[in-house]
Amino acid sequence: MVRFHLGRLAASPSRPCLEAARPQQRGACASRLFGLVWLVVVALVPTAGLAVDLSPPEARYVAQHGEVSLCVDPNWAPFETINAQGEHEGIAADLLRLVAERTGLRFKLTPTATWDESLAASRDGRCKVLSFLNKTPQREKWLLFSRPLFSDVNVFITREEHPFISDPAKLTGESIAFPSGTAMEELIRRDYPNLTVHTTATEDEAISMVSAKKADMTMRSLIVAAYTIKKQGLFNVKIAGQLPYYSNNLCIGIAQGDETLQGILNKGIAAITTAERAAIENRHVSINVQTVTDYGQLAKVLGVVCVLAGLGGLWAVKVKRLNAALRKEIEHREELERMRDDVEQIIRHDLVSPLSGIISIPELLEGQGNLTSYQQELLQHVAASGRRMLATIRLSGDLTRMEKGTYRPAATECDVLGLFRGIRANLADLFEPKELGFTVCVDGRAVVPGEWLTVRGDANLLGNLFENLIKNAAEASPPGGEVRLAIDTAAGTFSLWNPGEVPAAIAATVFEKYVTSGKTFGTGLGAYSARLIARAHGGDVTLDTSEPGATTVRVHLPISGAAPGKAGS
Repeated sequence: MVRFHLGRLAASPSRPCLEAARPQQRGACASRLFGLVWLVVVALVPTAGLAVDLSPPEARYVAQHGEVSLCVDPNWAPFETINAQGEHEGIAADLLRLVAERTGLRFKLTPTATWDESLAASRDGRCKVLSFLNKTPQREKWLLFSRPLFSDVNVFITREEHPFISDPAKLTGESIAFPSGTAMEELIRRDYPNLTVHTTATEDEAISMVSAKKADMTMRSLIVAAYTIKKQGLFNVKIAGQLPYYSNNLCIGIAQGDETLQGILNKGIAAITTAERAAIENRHVSINVQTVTDYGQLAKVLGVVCVLAGLGGLWAVKVKRLNAALRKEIEHREELERMRDDVEQIIRHDLVSPLSGIISIPELLEGQGNLTSYQQELLQHVAASGRRMLATIRLSGDLTRMEKGTYRPAATECDVLGLFRGIRANLADLFEPKELGFTVCVDGRAVVPGEWLTVRGDANLLGNLFENLIKNAAEASPPGGEVRLAIDTAAGTFSLWNPGEVPAAIAATVFEKYVTSGKTFGTGLGAYSARLIARAHGGDVTLDTSEPGATTVRVHLPISGAAPGKAGS
């Protein structure tokens, strides 16, 4: 259970603190008093108005099983630790407290000595949930996962002399250190077998191995790296790169089979605001880092710097720049997002140019006039595949602008019935093995061959929207089932029906980013991008689960100018 002992803080000797003559003492006192004030404010501010709306089954669950056993990483500061009094503290502890307040759950801590011991306790059933971990295929064998509770990027930490790391696959004869049992260890072992992996008991040991030349690098959370480097006073290490798509999306792990608890936790996490997360992060990173700074050790280092004169001055400049960069990255996470956008834009640009050349080659060869019909068919397939890839690359940039609200789609007349025929052909490998039917109706009647229906919008974006939703419907349908699409031109709706129900744990969040269920390689971006595209066109996408045993996804588009017709009319 997450606890805060205000009595112990209040009993601290405040008067000597306030009367301290030295500026250093006053700074330390101010930090302690700020922490006390923050905790008092959080404890006194009413939170009843922020309580989540639980369904009747979820409310009964909380009433009957309100106390949930919890295992944590006892040595992962500043994310979470178990202190000398046996209490859970850190960023994870504060976030779990908010989840508990808003759902009515009570977390009871099951003490462990190491993260490996916590994992073992979870597998053995001694604790119902694990507090702060990434979702991996290995862990999904015994755990369900909540939506992300907290996100943070991972960075490579190397010694000063090591070059920047752009692609770990190109490294030879190098080693990387990880705390045992982490998700990043599992992923690096799987994706980069060229690296030799060393394991340690703690975060501190992993970074210390790099500093001591016992390992070439480690890959850790940016927040944890900043905390550890400043805590240990390591002046010979640096951030040497970031591996895309290896970020920490830290979730709550739940014992398999407890979907009700998963749904309750998802609602509690959704109720936490961005401002609350930022306040918790900044409080722990800034206050905790200042608290653990060893000023005695720093004085010794400065003494050596003075003796070494010019060389010492150079070291001081480097340390100051490193600390300033780390603080800026921690406090201003938006900068990393901008960097990611820039890199993605460069990659898209570098891919578009050669891809455009590839698309033009089949068109040039078709004009030679000496090709067989089979060769012409192959060239047409190459050109069509290239155009789809080009559209996908451009779509990724469009989606980024949609998230920022700066994108306006190009409105042209496009035939949506033609889009549906093309989508069905593209998904033949999904429909045919399962013997799935696919029917399209307009205003209550079946569509006939050659019929068309025009809508104003961006054909590529609308094609992506409907292909994602139709693909999801086909994947969720049992063999021999049927996917139905009913178009109501007067209401401006496209209702996609399929047999099978959306899992209750994700029904309320199915259109949010990274939400997926039951897919080994699912990214949780298909339904999310579909809603983005619909809203960019002035519409929306909604989910209807009112029919037992079936699911309806309804796309709303402003199609008042639609014009149905047949070829040749």
